[in-house]
Amino acid sequence: MYKVYQVKSGETIDTIAQKLGMIPQELVGLNDLEGEVVEGQLIVIPNSLFSTYIVKQGDSIYDIARQNGINYEDLLKINGLGKDDYIYPNQQILIPRNDLAIYITKDADSLNNIAQKLNVDLVDLVQQNETLYVTPDQLIIYRK
Repeated sequence: MYKVYQVKSGETIDTIAQKLGMIPQELVGLNDLEGEVVEGQLIVIPNSLFSTYIVKQGDSIYDIARQNGINYEDLLKINGLGKDDYIYPNQQILIPRNDLAIYITKDADSLNNIAQKLNVDLVDLVQQNETLYVTPDQLIIYRK
C-alpha cells in the first residue's frame, strides 16, 4: 500500500526517510529520484504504520523497545510475542513509525476516555484507525 506525499519546505530525502522510518535508498528507489526533492513535489511513500527492525546478535526485546521509545510490553503485543519468547538474529520486529504512537486498550476503556488520556481529538483518533471495537488489547494508532 502506498500514498502520495507532498514535500514540505526544508525537507530532504534523508529527513523524509527518517520521519517514515525508512532508509533513504528505499525512498529514492521507490520514486526513481535522481537528485534532491523540492518543496511541493509529490512522491510516493509506503502507507505502513510500522518500520521493520532486524534483530542483531545480543539484542533483547527490552533494548529494542528502549532504543525506539516504546513500552516493551506493547512491543511484545505488536509482534505477537510473550514475555518468555526468544528473539533471534535476523528476525523482523515491527516498530511503530517515528511520527506515530500506540495505545493498547484496557478493560472499561471508551473512545472518549482514550482520546482524553492520549490528548488527541476524538474525530482524529477514529480517522487514524480503520476499525475500533475498543475491546481489551486492541491496538490503537495515533499521531504524536
